[in-house]
Amino acid sequence: MVSKKSKANLSKNKLNKTVTKKVSSIKIKSNAKKSVLKKKSKKSLSKKGLGPIKEKKIRVDSKKLLELEESKKYVMDVAGENGLMVFKFLISQGEMEENQLAKKLKFEKANAIRKFLYRLYNNNLVSYRKVKKNNKAWYTYFWSANPDKLVMIITKMYEGEIRDTKKSMELNKAEDFYVCDICNRRYDVSESLENDFRCKNDGGLLEHVESQKMLEDKQSRIDFLNKKLEEVRKIIKK
Repeated sequence: MVSKKSKANLSKNKLNKTVTKKVSSIKIKSNAKKSVLKKKSKKSLSKKGLGPIKEKKIRVDSKKLLELEESKKYVMDVAGENGLMVFKFLISQGEMEENQLAKKLKFEKANAIRKFLYRLYNNNLVSYRKVKKNNKAWYTYFWSANPDKLVMIITKMYEGEIRDTKKSMELNKAEDFYVCDICNRRYDVSESLENDFRCKNDGGLLEHVESQKMLEDKQSRIDFLNKKLEEVRKIIKK
């Protein structure tokens, strides 16, 4: 015969098991819900352009790219003459191990060429991969050029200047200006009167420029930039 105390303990154990099962079930449902929400959130962010979308690589005509003065100038500005030499060599030869690259370009050591590679790398113009060989403590580095990145950089530069020039044209409409004949600093009518038609910088004479002439000059600049932009786009292989 089971005592009242034993019956109470059995009921209590049964209740605890039921509660534990329910809590576990709730946790499983909650975790599943969080997982679904996380996936939906990632999809939503990708659609809105906020998520980590993989950049599509474009194919370019590297030979034509290096014929553009803008390309050479940009690489020279960020990595110097030796940097341009390294970039051109990697484009023509493809991926190369660091020490071999230094030897081919007649640098004394890999350290000597590395500073130019880092300058190029910091501007997305080259990439590297590292390989550990024969269980050694150090890595071997292989470098390759990113001509597609250079095309995108130059394209954005031109597009940015076109956009800024168009905004400037909107501001310049229906206004006359005065420009210094020495430094080309621009003044509006009230500033010119205040300074007795002399430049604050160098005392140069302020010459009157009609807004129409300025607008025409800026439109010519936009036409020129669009032409250059078209040249860059032709480099992209379809």
